[in-house]
Amino acid sequence: MKPSIQLRQRHVNAALLLALAAVPTITLADSAVNKKTLPTKSKNETSLPEVKTSAARIYPGAPDDVARTGSKTDTPLRDIPASIAVVPEKLLKEQAAITMNDAMRNVSSIQPQMAGGYGFANNYTSRGLGLSFLRDDMPDGPSQNGYYRTLVDVERIEVLKGPGSALFGAANGGGSINLITKKPQNNFNISGGTTFGSFGTGSGYLDLTGPMLNDTAGRLIVNGEHSDGFRGLKRDIVEVSPSLTWQVANNKTLTIDFDHRDIQVKPDNFGILFDAKGNLADVSRETRYYTPFNKTDQQINRVGVTHDWTFSDALSMRTAMTAENRQLDLIRNLSATATLANTVTGRNARRQSDDANYTTFQNELTWKTGTGPVDHTILGGFEYKNTDIDTNVDIYLFPNIANLYNPVILESSLAGNTHFQLFDRKMTSDTVSFYGQDQLAFGEHWKLRGGVRHDIINYDDKGFERTVQSLAGVSKYREINESKSFTTGSIGGVFQPTKNLAFYAGYSTGAFINLGTESKAYSTAPETSSQVEVGAKTTLLDDKIDLNVALFDTQRSDYFVTLPGSGGLATQDGKDQSQGVEMDLGIHPLSGWNITGNAVWMDPETQSRAVASNTALGVIDRSIYGTVPTGVSKETFNIWNSYEIQQGFAKGLTFGLGLTHKGKAYADNLNLLKVPSYTTLDAAIAYRRPRWEAAVNIKNLTDENYYTNPTFVGALPGDPLSVYGSVRFNFN
Repeated sequence: MKPSIQLRQRHVNAALLLALAAVPTITLADSAVNKKTLPTKSKNETSLPEVKTSAARIYPGAPDDVARTGSKTDTPLRDIPASIAVVPEKLLKEQAAITMNDAMRNVSSIQPQMAGGYGFANNYTSRGLGLSFLRDDMPDGPSQNGYYRTLVDVERIEVLKGPGSALFGAANGGGSINLITKKPQNNFNISGGTTFGSFGTGSGYLDLTGPMLNDTAGRLIVNGEHSDGFRGLKRDIVEVSPSLTWQVANNKTLTIDFDHRDIQVKPDNFGILFDAKGNLADVSRETRYYTPFNKTDQQINRVGVTHDWTFSDALSMRTAMTAENRQLDLIRNLSATATLANTVTGRNARRQSDDANYTTFQNELTWKTGTGPVDHTILGGFEYKNTDIDTNVDIYLFPNIANLYNPVILESSLAGNTHFQLFDRKMTSDTVSFYGQDQLAFGEHWKLRGGVRHDIINYDDKGFERTVQSLAGVSKYREINESKSFTTGSIGGVFQPTKNLAFYAGYSTGAFINLGTESKAYSTAPETSSQVEVGAKTTLLDDKIDLNVALFDTQRSDYFVTLPGSGGLATQDGKDQSQGVEMDLGIHPLSGWNITGNAVWMDPETQSRAVASNTALGVIDRSIYGTVPTGVSKETFNIWNSYEIQQGFAKGLTFGLGLTHKGKAYADNLNLLKVPSYTTLDAAIAYRRPRWEAAVNIKNLTDENYYTNPTFVGALPGDPLSVYGSVRFNFN
């Protein structure tokens, strides 16, 4: 399949038709007379330190903050019976967060997961369960084989913990990561900057926004990145994101945005291998076992249209659509086994090509009304989603590595290596969904929320598939057509005894059909999840401390898992449960002094009674029930402390220091392959002036030798001591 940087014609046509359908009748009087100022921001728009009101500061993530990810309405976090975390752009800049992994350390219980990411895409668990991605409330990429996300166009990140299917449909049980992007502004502003540092890293961006003709505002964000990467895991990224907002009338806006992303990342899903005794090989962390010509080339083109129409203070409508095309060309390793003779056998690679199209259309009405003493915020919505994927996978067999402790990689190209086709398939699906939510306020002290969603999905999976994932298999044609329908929901309540304290309890469920290109298997049933959660959200000491605490019990069932001894074949035997407590903390003792922290202590457990084997370690057909799910640590915590001098000749000088801890994890379902815990330190110093700032960030200050996460057959080493410098400017 030939890569393309353009959307398929039918998706472009659909985007234009839906954009026109989203705009009600527009007259000359609408555009010429009923004018309203487009969104504006303060002079330091990109900093976003806090929201200010006449009463007090509202810090991002505080109980009085508003995050649409929790309700799709303008409801304060304190009134939502669920845990929602917020990571603002200001914090990301302080920490020099270059990757999503850097950003997600600021959210309790979030951990990077190799499954579905394989070193070239972002994938995470929350409370031990998988997470989904959203971009401005709309689905953003698949759960498996996703893409590497940058942060240049991100204004803030909102994370909903637990199943979000009642609002967002096909959402994983761990929750949803919603990337809120920067929108066009009516005030002219140009900003830009560069970052440079260790491993040949260099990047530059330009962000231009301002008013245009005929009541419109535009924005253009351009970003380029290059890094040679630790252990040769290089990346090259080019992104162009133009957007336009048209103030159609004083109560109507139309926003059109386009994203082009060209992403090249070298994947490593080996890391440092385990030896035949189940220990990580005692080698330098720079040792490489991966195939040197591994690659992922992705081109993503995404167009979005959003129409907001406010009929009155009580009634509004949001119509939105996205059409996305993604081209993937991938070479990555699959498996390897170290023998007692310290040779590495069973080495192979996966060559994959995907041509995927995702189209989503939503229409939502929000109505604020009252019935006697009860206030209602009612949300009703309709969604249509189409998925269309062509995918081809070939498996290549590679020579053994003679010495685990001094690896020499013999393959120099795919040519000449034995190979076979695993599958060549076309997958399509059409999903129609109806959903509703009612938030009830019984005065100031009691709040209740209930939501329900019904999904109807038809999906096809047809093409050639190998019966066994080896040379012994036979390629056969198959054609599968399935229709499923399922209902999910959420219910919860909030008790607010005082202005600054709210207790809540909630229950939610989730379900979706996993249409991924990772496994050759197809979903015979929806993946399901559920969560029971109780917690408290409070502001203490005259708004100087924001504290959110949650107790949770989450479950996930019928998800794809590849068990040891299965020959690399995934089945829907996944079933997990996780119970624990988590905390997100913000402390603001003095002007300019901010401390953020989070922690989780949990007991994740595999509930599946499937059996697995590890013949090298002498384990045959042992049940995985009661083990810890792969890649999940029982405890993690993170703290970041920064202080900016507020006056005098040193005004604007900022110092930061952070600590991250992650407990041990396992690379296999049998818990025979352990990845040790680690603790790292980061530091920062910056100098900020009204129109520019410069910063130096030091990561892994003590040069800790650690592993970020398991890779099925090994563990991925974290970066050693590294230094990054950055310069940014901002002109109004």
